[in-house]
Amino acid sequence: MNQVPIRYIGFWDIPRVFLAVYQKHTFLFDCAFDAELDDYPDFYRVYLLPELKEEDLPTDWTTLRSRATRYLGEISVGQVHFDPSKRQSIDVAIFKELGVQKAVAG
Repeated sequence: MNQVPIRYIGFWDIPRVFLAVYQKHTFLFDCAFDAELDDYPDFYRVYLLPELKEEDLPTDWTTLRSRATRYLGEISVGQVHFDPSKRQSIDVAIFKELGVQKAVAG
């Protein structure tokens, strides 16, 4: 498996909001708690973000989606393959499933 590192905030069985840099682009995977469901949804909303410096990261990462340059869609939580610890990296295959080559090109 080819992996890319992640940075996350919020962990409930898996990272619920995390960032991954793939091919020099930053992606936000957002699976924030849903008060109506009283649970976490079973999907991530995925966004393309501009380059962010450490000091650009807000305390509340659930606001990061407001900085997105593009919304890429939803993917099921099960489609994201984490490393065994579920805290360090994800398989890059998910970016192909998201159609990232097209998304970052235009």
